Amino acid sequence: MDCPNCGVYNPESRDVCWRCDKELPQPKEPKKRPGDPSMAVRRMWIIVGIAVVLWLLLSVLLPMLLNR
Repeated sequence: MDCPNCGVYNPESRDVCWRCDKELPQPKEPKKRPGDPSMAVRRMWIIVGIAVVLWLLLSVLLPMLLNR
């Protein structure tokens, strides 16, 4: 990281600049993606399950309704 005061490079582990002795800004943590990947997989399987149940119900009920 470069010192905003004097422009000299400082390792990320330093809290103050080795040259001008000014405090360095703290590095920002990378943004984390919201949500849990396992929740997305679980949600996908729930949607697939609902689609299969609907397909089975329609494949049984629709012919019964059409034969009336």
